[in-house]
Amino acid sequence: MSTEYGTVNQQQHQQHDEETPLISTETPTESCRQKFMRITHKHRFRIISAWIIVLAITAVLTVSFYYAYKHGHTPPHIPEDPPKDVLYDTTCVSDRSWFVALLLSIFFGPLGVDRFYLGYIFLGLLKLITAGLGGIWWTIDVILIALNVLNDHPNGCHLR
Repeated sequence: MSTEYGTVNQQQHQQHDEETPLISTETPTESCRQKFMRITHKHRFRIISAWIIVLAITAVLTVSFYYAYKHGHTPPHIPEDPPKDVLYDTTCVSDRSWFVALLLSIFFGPLGVDRFYLGYIFLGLLKLITAGLGGIWWTIDVILIALNVLNDHPNGCHLR
């Protein structure tokens, strides 16, 4: 064996020939089931925690709707000919649409467009700057508008 500069060992030259690729191009044959098992085993804690969160949210929504509608939402009895001397509480109805507010909240909620539409200018700017508090405020606004709880600002009237 020569130790001179520039000499090549024949055994190393045969093992690492320039024509052989450094990375193996052979792909192992893996069935879909094996790939699914490998991925689910690797991410099992994330999958389980996501399912627990989804089940908890579903349970909370189901229980809240159950108790909201438990007491029965029968329409109040309205007499045919109301007495003239009794003042009735009239419900104010806004000229802004509930459906438009819901669509704006779903698609442009993090930008505060729904709050601008309802007349809450300061809250719209705050929501725009904070991007809907990272999605939390956006989610709450979508739920409030979907349940028609959020009124318009100038009059405080329910959306039509």
